Amino acid sequence: MKLSIIDKYIAKELLIACLSVLFILLIIVLSTEVVHLLSWVSEGAIPFSALLAYLTNSMFEFTVVLMPLSLLMGVLIAFGRLYRDSEMAAMMSAGIGPLQWYRPLMMVAIPTTVLLLLLMLFARPMITLQRAQIAAEIQSQAEVDSLMVGQFNRASKGGVLFLESASESSKAIDSVFVQQQDEGNNHVDLAASTESYFNEDGRRYMMMNDGTHYVGDAGEADFKIIKYKEYGVHIADKQVQAHVSEKSRSMTELWHSVEPKDQAELQWRFALPIATIIVAFMALPLSQTDPRSGRYAKLALALVLYLVYSNFLGIGKTWIVQQKVPLWVGTWWVHLIAIIFTVYLLKRSGYLIGLGNKRAGVQSGT
Repeated sequence: MKLSIIDKYIAKELLIACLSVLFILLIIVLSTEVVHLLSWVSEGAIPFSALLAYLTNSMFEFTVVLMPLSLLMGVLIAFGRLYRDSEMAAMMSAGIGPLQWYRPLMMVAIPTTVLLLLLMLFARPMITLQRAQIAAEIQSQAEVDSLMVGQFNRASKGGVLFLESASESSKAIDSVFVQQQDEGNNHVDLAASTESYFNEDGRRYMMMNDGTHYVGDAGEADFKIIKYKEYGVHIADKQVQAHVSEKSRSMTELWHSVEPKDQAELQWRFALPIATIIVAFMALPLSQTDPRSGRYAKLALALVLYLVYSNFLGIGKTWIVQQKVPLWVGTWWVHLIAIIFTVYLLKRSGYLIGLGNKRAGVQSGT
């Protein structure tokens, strides 16, 4: 099939608009995610070294979710500009009507749908499993290994730790402050330095040197002050297994599973790609605007329709998990409603009849 210059031109406009929208949306959501992850780092929930891995993982997840929305908005913006600049009127005066616009639209929509399907079926489970493994590795890491020097660290069992500075000549940390509650009593340790070591049995200890231990509250009768030369604290090993959810299961595992969560996940992996191709057709009549109106006059309507569509898909998935609908109904009823509504829009805008050129020309002011 030989592509015309008009096909290539419209397809290029669509591709640029879709990629631009996807890039902008990713910048917005990733900015929020960075702030969220940095708050985790500051609280000591994750080490700074895991920040990039979490951010990369989040970028992939957001990309998958935003692809249908980016395609919808990209089609609206691209075709809306062509209508606004009267380029559509010029094309129709040359005998190129709305029925010929499906080809450049499908040149962008079909590869996007196929790519999203491959990501949902194969790449997304691996990324989800990788995130679970990163979380398990962080939880298995000894708490002292994730402490940050120069700031207050929150202990997992309550309390606060502050490490002033790390020694350049050794692995020791200078000036340590530890505060914790034990059996209702307040315990505070001030040590000149601390370092970790392994004994002959392979057990790990944190040795605090030249310190003072305070028990209780100052001014009370049971307040104690204990000075010590060395004080060892045993560091217990933690082994946390990665949590494998239905999102990280392979297609084979989901297909042979009878669990409602697995069946819901299986349908969800097909739901987004199907929704992508449907919203591409839906965006075509929604992009039809009058040259005297705003370029993005129907953008708000399209966003509302997409939010309704995506929320109903989420409801359908929840109903599968709760076993409120049979599996053969699943989320397919949502797609059926969307297809019927899309056909109505296409027919109403003249995209399904031979008079499409004339009707679109009247709406474009020609």
